[in-house]
Amino acid sequence: MPTTPDERLQEAALLARAVENVFRKLIRFLVGRITLVKLQEMIRHIYVEETERKLRAENPGKNVPLTRLALLTGLDTRTLAGVRKHLQLDEARYRQQFLAELTPESAVVEAWASRIEEGKRGAAVLDYGSEDAAFEKLVRATISTRGITIQSLIQRLVDTRSVEQDRERQQLKLLVDHYSPYLSQDEPNIVNAALSAVSNLISTIEHNIGSRPEDLLYQRQRWTFRLDPADAAAFRGAMREFLETCEVRADAAIEPWEQERYDSRLVTAGVGFYYFEETPS
Repeated sequence: MPTTPDERLQEAALLARAVENVFRKLIRFLVGRITLVKLQEMIRHIYVEETERKLRAENPGKNVPLTRLALLTGLDTRTLAGVRKHLQLDEARYRQQFLAELTPESAVVEAWASRIEEGKRGAAVLDYGSEDAAFEKLVRATISTRGITIQSLIQRLVDTRSVEQDRERQQLKLLVDHYSPYLSQDEPNIVNAALSAVSNLISTIEHNIGSRPEDLLYQRQRWTFRLDPADAAAFRGAMREFLETCEVRADAAIEPWEQERYDSRLVTAGVGFYYFEETPS
């Protein structure tokens, strides 16, 4: 039965709200770790890659015309040609450069570390505090400084333990050979585990959309929206104890299915355990 304009508008609004909800929470992870400019670039490239993969699957053995890509991505053919060039001609070098420019700080550290590797005299310790200072010159030669102050950049490098600052001598010493946007040693593992869980859940959702009822993968959540804030700590403890019990049972249930040796043809499969809690905005 054809849908009405109001129903189509409701469907579009539902999709927009769902996407915004996922992106908003994901972006909270990314603020300070990747700039909006580089995130947009990443999404553009991934979107083109996935669109091209989808069109190839629909028409095996045939080239994907730029006009079809333009229709599904909303990008003009000139932009698409540029993206394709990056991905196909020099993917390794492009990705290396991309990673070095995730944030202004990462680009500065990458350039600084390169100078040290080249054996340039006095490269490990740079003066700062004036237009002619070595650090300011390095920054101007590496990134666009529009809207970025040297002091804010230095503070971020100090906060992430990338440099040691001597305020009296107005000098900076590079402490790392690559930039890490994390403020503690535990953060990379926490963020990686969190985003891995998000990725796994999306894989399940992707499989279930359009699948026959008998082929659906198990996907459930249980929650209450009537929890007294005063009981939150006790509730977290109770749920943690429950999930730990489930984890032990899952390990025992998975073990009989595991092959003794790893093989590239083997499938990764399992279940996830996590607790969530949202406070009123």
